This record gives sequence, C-alpha cells and structure tokens, in this order.
Amino acid sequence: MDGLVFLPINIKKDGMKYLVILLLSTSGIEEINLKTHDLNCGEIATAWSEVNTIYYPEINGDAKLQGNYTRDGKLLIGWMCN
Repeated sequence: MDGLVFLPINIKKDGMKYLVILLLSTSGIEEINLKTHDLNCGEIATAWSEVNTIYYPEINGDAKLQGNYTRDGKLLIGWMCN
C-alpha cells in the first residue's frame, strides 16, 4: 500500500447525510461539510464543483498542476458522501 494516505475526516454523526468536499491549500487539507437533505450526493458535489471551481489544464505551463481550483487557489482533491 505504498503511497496511500489515510486522512482523519470529521463526518458528523447527527443522523443527517453529508457531503464532504476536500480542498488542498497551502496550509493543508480543508473540509467543507454540506448537509445533503437526502438528495443525490454526487449531483450536489458536481454542482458545487461547477459553481465554485475552474478547471485548468496546466498551471504556468506545467501539466502536472492541472485540476479544478477555487477562486482563492485551493485545489479540489475530491469529495465523499456519508
């Protein structure tokens, strides 16, 4: 399992379903927790991404830095539904 990193994610346990969006910033990994209200979590995550991020195929000519970035420069690294 070389290369795998397991992150301590704080998913709320109040009976509600949550979408956890993970962003990478200069200070580390940040979480945004959104209640799904029993709606389709994947669709909510996709909509959030479309509204809040911009896809860049490269940054300063470096294709390794491609990805979806927020307006303040945070990289969207994924989301989880719970």
